[in-house]
Amino acid sequence: MTRKSRIRLAEVLIAFSFVLIIAGIGLNLENHSLINPVTNTHVVGTTNTEGINITTTDDISIDDVETTPEGTSPESSTESTTENTTPPAQSAPSNSGGTTSQTPSYQPSQPDNNTPSIEDTNNTLRNNIQNTYGITVKYGAETNGYSVGGLSSIMLSDTNRINEVLSALNYNLSLYPSGFINETKQGGYNLTIYLLKRYSQANVTGITDSTTKNVVISLATDYSFTESLHHELYHYVEKYMYTRGANYTTWNTLNPSGFSYGNVNDSLSYTTGNNAYASFVNSYAQTDEYEDRASTFEYMMATSEASCLITGTTIWKKAKYMCEQIDAVFQTVSPTTTEYWERYVYN
Repeated sequence: MTRKSRIRLAEVLIAFSFVLIIAGIGLNLENHSLINPVTNTHVVGTTNTEGINITTTDDISIDDVETTPEGTSPESSTESTTENTTPPAQSAPSNSGGTTSQTPSYQPSQPDNNTPSIEDTNNTLRNNIQNTYGITVKYGAETNGYSVGGLSSIMLSDTNRINEVLSALNYNLSLYPSGFINETKQGGYNLTIYLLKRYSQANVTGITDSTTKNVVISLATDYSFTESLHHELYHYVEKYMYTRGANYTTWNTLNPSGFSYGNVNDSLSYTTGNNAYASFVNSYAQTDEYEDRASTFEYMMATSEASCLITGTTIWKKAKYMCEQIDAVFQTVSPTTTEYWERYVYN
């Protein structure tokens, strides 16, 4: 073999080695994936995620998620667009003809220095939520760099959206009895709610980290997060309930004969067949009994009654069982009062 041939062969071998190295890296990353998406439900990461519930959805639409122009980062594009399209407080009238610009004949009035800024308004609303319910609420730069369950997150910095979310959070927390969530805190379980823009996995809508008594619920506000909020709040509440003697020892008797959690059968789910007499509200509720109850609680807190909660159905029986356990545990709940989550059960 000539010297030139040996050099050419060496070059080929080196190039082939690089290909093998790159392929190996790709395979290694794939083997260490933490999260597997599950349609319209919650999934739990496969490594070091005990006590972490991750809510996901495949129902991603333009109405749910803001689109990002190619070549720009998601956060900078979305937030800068919002800021640029918000009109100033005192704007000059536009020209209907659109052909020439004219200088307004008046000077805009000076802003009222006593009018609070949107940031101040948001902070006041957040403080009211924290003081009323005994929880901590974080958003914006306070959540920068937050990661959980193998996922990173993008902070929410649009002040107008923050205001909308805080208002919705305040309203939905008001649906619970006075002192209800604070009672859970007094029982040793602190709650912090992170209001995020989204997670690094596009279809994740919310995560509850209850690996310690300092429970963190984080919500992706690119979605309508009300359902996830109530689902995750039930996980938080039930964790406390078990320390106070709650039990669901006969829960499995409400499931079909021979059924075992973990073996999903879509025909048993209300969402897939719209069968009022289904045994589970959705397929993910078949994962385990904890997700079964949290998923059922979503429907109990919904703004309208689903047919699966009609008196006498299996899901109604499960909801009634849950109401009885909550009544037995919480001092702020009375069996003689119909709470918001009970209005479809006792009607």
